[in-house]
Formats: sequence, C-alpha cells, structure tokens
Amino acid sequence: MSRRPTTQTLPSLFARRFVIVSGKGGVGKSTVSAALGVAASRAGLRTCVLQLNTRDALGRLFGRGAIGYEPVQLLDDAPLFGCNLEPQQASREYGLMKLRFRALQRIVFENDVMRRLLRMIPGMNETFLLGKAWFMEEKEVDAQGQPLWDLLVVDAPSTGHGISLFRLPEVLLQTIPVGPMADDALRMRAMLADPERTSFNIVTLPQELPVNEAVELSRQAREVIGVPTGYLIVNQVLPDLMSGIGTAALGKLARSATSNLARGALVSADHFVFWRQQQQEQLARLRAASQLPVVELPHLLSEIDGAAISDLSALLLQGMSARPLARVDAPGGV
Repeated sequence: MSRRPTTQTLPSLFARRFVIVSGKGGVGKSTVSAALGVAASRAGLRTCVLQLNTRDALGRLFGRGAIGYEPVQLLDDAPLFGCNLEPQQASREYGLMKLRFRALQRIVFENDVMRRLLRMIPGMNETFLLGKAWFMEEKEVDAQGQPLWDLLVVDAPSTGHGISLFRLPEVLLQTIPVGPMADDALRMRAMLADPERTSFNIVTLPQELPVNEAVELSRQAREVIGVPTGYLIVNQVLPDLMSGIGTAALGKLARSATSNLARGALVSADHFVFWRQQQQEQLARLRAASQLPVVELPHLLSEIDGAAISDLSALLLQGMSARPLARVDAPGGV
C-alpha cells in the first residue's frame, strides 16, 4: 500500500513526483528546494532533494555536514533526505545495472576507449545525472514494491545549463537513436513531458533582470523543453511596513529632521519604500507576462538556517494551496 497521504489539503504540486526547481543563479533555488522538501516531508511524503554535481548547500542548511551521492536524512522528525549526484558514480551505477557484474562493468565502461567515446557524446556526464534522477523516480522501490520516493525535488542548474540538461534526452536520441541508452532516453523524455509526474518551477527575484530571465525561462520550458510548468516563486519580497506613506512625505520629513539620527532613519525608510515600489512594479510585470501562478516569499533579515527554511516551507504551503495548479498544466498550455 502506498505511503502517499490521501488528504486533499496537500498542494497540487505534490501530486507530481518529479518537481524541478530552476532559475537564474543567486535567486535562492537551493533555499526554495529545501523549503519544498521540508513542506512535503512534514505532510508525510518521503522526499529527497537532489543536488546535481554542485557545491553542497543542503548540509549547511540542515547542519548535517557535506552531503554526498547516497541519500542522507536531513530531518529527525520527518522523512526528508538529500543527496548530491555526481556523474562518475552515476555512470558506474548505470553500467553495473546494465551489465549486472562489476568486473564486466569495469571492462566495458571504465576502459580508456569507452571513456573517450563517452566524452565525445555531447552532455554525457549530465545525461548520467539526469538518468540517475529518472531512475530514482521510476525504478527505485521499497521492499513492498512501492516507489521508494513519494517526491523528488530537483535543485536544477542555473537557467542556461538547466535548459540544456532537460533537453539532453532529445540530444541523446539524435546521437544514439537505437539501443539500451536510447530506450532509457525515451523514458526520460516521457517522464519530463508527463504533467502527471513532472513540474518545472521557476525561482526569481523581484528585480528587472531576474524577472526578464524568469519570463523567458517559462517560455522555453513550454516551447523548447516541452516540460509541464508549475509555479513561479518570487523570493526576497519586501513587506509593506509603511503602508500609505510615500517617498515624497518621507523626503520632506527627512529634510526637516533636527537630528542626524532621525534624518538617517527617515532616509533609510525612504529608500525602503522606493525599493518596495520597484519590486511591486516587477511583480506586476511578472504576473502579466509569465503565465504561471505566482507565489511570493518574504525577504528574511535573518540567516538562512533550518528554522528559516521551516518558516519558508509554511509560507510556500500557504501560497501554493491558495493557487492550485490547473489540471491542464501541459507543455504549450496557458
């Protein structure tokens, strides 16, 4: 019997088992991936956050030390795991899975000729990473034959590399159109295109350049990769702390202030209001142009640690529950 909870209060995103988190570098993809993992695992889903051959962020966020290839439990009170996939280990595992015997795998996959051949195939290392992630979604099962993972959260590479990564099954099929690797590439492509299994979510900041990139990435997800889109998560949104007070009024007060301390505080408040206005303009543009449901996360003034991730996970749950994904969330849809 499946472990997956039947409660209707779970966000519709968690009905998919392969949740991709992408976006421009520096926007907080790893933080959002971790928060999604916390939210899902505390809802009872056995969840693994996948890092793809990158500098480990999960170990630092959860105080667990460096995370490696094998999944490590990140929370003591919930089934949340994390790993950092690496192409050499993934290729070794793939070879052993196909050839059954370690000695034969070494002869075939780890000789100089095969290594040179694999290096000639575009994106082969990244294909092994994506293949391992696909294997975890489709093939890994528990002792009862049920899927080992209820949810996989993929902390994808930054925008350009992320687009290339998820196009790799198609590139591989053009390079190797038949054989066992082609069969697996077809299955990877099928998973990525399946709106019942996969969701491509974008993280951005409420700033002009990240917003431009997020809008273009949402278009490429639908039209270039052909992957079902999910949420657009806007990180570091400033709160409305000074409702109804404009920059003109603050500037006037600052000019009439009699002490340097009061003047400095009013100038800082003026800057805050201006920055928030700029953010709100970008948020409006994002909503109009992205075609994706938008979830906002606040700008935290504290260090991003386990407690902050827990707070963000609750806000993500709230935002996603208020904006459920449409059933027809497939490539090319609106």
